[in-house]
Amino acid sequence: MNSTFQGLAVGLLFLLTYVAEHLFPQRKELLKTNHDLKNIMVGVVNLVFSFVTGYYLQKLMQYALVKHIGLIHFAKIPNLLSVVLQILCIDLFVYWWHRTNHKLPLFWRFHKFHHEDESMNTTTAVRFHTVELFFAVIAKAVFLTFMGITVSGLIAYGILFFPVVLLVHSNIRINQKADFLLRKIIISPLMHRIHHSKVVVETNSNYGSVFPFWDRIFKSYRKKPIGMIKFGL
Repeated sequence: MNSTFQGLAVGLLFLLTYVAEHLFPQRKELLKTNHDLKNIMVGVVNLVFSFVTGYYLQKLMQYALVKHIGLIHFAKIPNLLSVVLQILCIDLFVYWWHRTNHKLPLFWRFHKFHHEDESMNTTTAVRFHTVELFFAVIAKAVFLTFMGITVSGLIAYGILFFPVVLLVHSNIRINQKADFLLRKIIISPLMHRIHHSKVVVETNSNYGSVFPFWDRIFKSYRKKPIGMIKFGL
């Protein structure tokens, strides 16, 4: 997929989500322009970093495919099944990587920058410490190469990942019934809002990125907040 097209698609999706949360906010007090501009500036730096490292990550995966490196040769599995399996494998990795960022002090030192945001909205989705992204690239390079994930599988996952990440960080209004229905398929906004709570037991729950069932399987799922959610640390 052309990198220019990817950039335009990401930018448009971000803009649409950002506008939607201003038209239909869950909490009006979270609409803060200065806060948003700071997060967006961080996000632009991270976007450049992600596109550069993503280019070399794809080159590494192509090399691994040619050299038949990888535990599972997804390229030999029928296309649709291969993509589905790869999406699940990547999402499982992202779940455990996220959980590791909460458990290991070195990783938490940088991941907490994301959690320090007390006005969580769409812009929080791009608020990450660049050092955390660097660690993530190294971990992804090892995992994706070891597993034999293909570039097609990674792109397919990205197409799912970014819209869901924007949605769950957004301040778009959603009622509880709709939220509970949504989380039967993907991570829902309320699930992730709980994860950004100042209450430690809530922060250490709901680690999923796209699919909600990993939290249930690995006993980190929290259905409802203890009370009114206050974002931050």
